[in-house]
Amino acid sequence: MSLSLDHIVHFLHRTPVEATEQFRQKGYHAVAGGRHTMWGTWNSLSYFGLSYVEFLAVEQTELAKQSENPLIHQLVEEQSSGEGLGQIALRTQQMDQWATELREKGLHVTGPVAGSRTREDGTVIRWRMLFLEDPSGGQMPPFLIEWQESDDERVKDLTNRGMIADHPNGADGIQAVGYAVAELEEAAKQWERWFGWESSDLFIDEQMGARCRSFKVPGGDIVLCQPIGEGIAQEALRTRGERPFFVRVSGRNEKGADTVFGGLYLSGL
Repeated sequence: MSLSLDHIVHFLHRTPVEATEQFRQKGYHAVAGGRHTMWGTWNSLSYFGLSYVEFLAVEQTELAKQSENPLIHQLVEEQSSGEGLGQIALRTQQMDQWATELREKGLHVTGPVAGSRTREDGTVIRWRMLFLEDPSGGQMPPFLIEWQESDDERVKDLTNRGMIADHPNGADGIQAVGYAVAELEEAAKQWERWFGWESSDLFIDEQMGARCRSFKVPGGDIVLCQPIGEGIAQEALRTRGERPFFVRVSGRNEKGADTVFGGLYLSGL
């Protein structure tokens, strides 16, 4: 069974329009998403092929607080931690098989949960999500997503709508997303157990101030980083906990480290 990086969820405490404008100022192509009317949230999006960044914000506070969707619950509960990257989604076409396998591995599984979003033009897109919790450790697993349309259908539709388009700054893909973790070896073993992946050899990321291991994932690798002193990884772990904290993009030759509403976007490194 296959998994790809689908998207990275960037939690906002402002309108998604503000994130779109800020991201465009950094040279990225970004567009309005739409509204999740059943959850009281709305979003904007920046696509790198089928992998994308989702800027997610609460629009209707009371409705969002009442939502049983674990992602919306996390968005509301973690508002005191400030803005920044909060979760990632892995794309699959074998949602039900993954649900069975992950339950057998002892994870608490919620779903599949049906989701939909109304675009600004009134069209509705639909998907299913699978939320995971591992009672054996402190790591929060990503959630799984299965789109109603095939990958080829989505690429054609999103390109025709101008949602997938060239980035003015030259970025052409998501190379990796980084997680801050407290115990690297324990975290790597958990990720290996969940998804059957094999981690890379240990390496030091001097820019992050961390010892790291990575997983090769279509659409964007996942890098686990344990701080080895004061620095970017330590600050991320201290302020937001064991969460994603950076996105590294490919194709953009200019070296850059852009901070956008609490999220770190790296390029040319």
